[in-house]
Amino acid sequence: MRPAVVTSAQQGSGDALKEEIGGISYWRTREPSGRKLPLVRELSLVRALEARVEDAIREFQPDVVHAHSPMLVGLPALAAARRFGLPLVYEVRDLWENASVDRGKFAEDSVPYKIAAGLETVVYKYADATVTICESLKNAVAPRVRSTDALHVVGNGVDADKFAPREAPPGAWERFGLAGKRLIGYVGTFQPYEGLQTLIAAIGDIAREIPDAHVVITGAGGQEMELKAFARERGVESKVTFTGRVPHDEVFNIYAMASLLVYPRIRTRTTALTTPLKPLEAMSMARPVMVSDVPAMGELVRYGETGFVFKAGDSADLTRRCVEALRDPERLDRVGKN
Repeated sequence: MRPAVVTSAQQGSGDALKEEIGGISYWRTREPSGRKLPLVRELSLVRALEARVEDAIREFQPDVVHAHSPMLVGLPALAAARRFGLPLVYEVRDLWENASVDRGKFAEDSVPYKIAAGLETVVYKYADATVTICESLKNAVAPRVRSTDALHVVGNGVDADKFAPREAPPGAWERFGLAGKRLIGYVGTFQPYEGLQTLIAAIGDIAREIPDAHVVITGAGGQEMELKAFARERGVESKVTFTGRVPHDEVFNIYAMASLLVYPRIRTRTTALTTPLKPLEAMSMARPVMVSDVPAMGELVRYGETGFVFKAGDSADLTRRCVEALRDPERLDRVGKN
């Protein structure tokens, strides 16, 4: 298979409208000028991406067009594919209307919510095949497709050679000021539904039982200042390190240094239906993971076999489960390798 990629204006275009990276051609889409009003901007983004997909189709001559959610990508891909008589595969990673509610963009069952849901359904119905990243999401999408025969699950995955077990190199601990710490790690986005306040709330009690326990949070996002303030309010700022965004090589080191990786998602419509990618990176590196009991996480982790589970949003239960796990290094190692 020989792929080519078209990126939307929201991904940025730099100076080049087309470039080669790793032998793959990338067509970039310029940000449309002006038109910053809500809905008007989205429409201009859709039109710009549709035109760029058509450019790529003319030059690359693909056999199939693949697009991922949301509909801001799906609709232009669908229109371009139809214009050239090509099949479209639509990959659904979450329900965009639910994700937008969780991110505070609009209210549940509001007019924008209903518009977003309706436009997503258009893509589901007219795509030649629809794939979701997990069974929970497939079940939610099923009533909105023309035929469930064309609805499939293709789960998230990682490059096992790239995310292979490894030891942290000499000096890695010192670079982050973490020498002598027993790390409870998180790598990922800073969205409210990720539940990072639950993890920060737990570290004080965890450290009372395991004095060298320390939380390291890697990533960035709009919630970062709020999370740092929350750590200060809880009096645990000395027990929490925010690394910010780090290069990929350093992300591998964070995984390698961590005794336990925690993914503390709270219950929302999005987290009930979607499986995150980051736990799979940790698991591929043979690192033990602790996840909250939101429904979709059950597709990734079997308690005590491939990971540990705690009650979503319950910092006391997270404390208890972390202490139990960290006090049993042999079990941690066994679960990580499963």
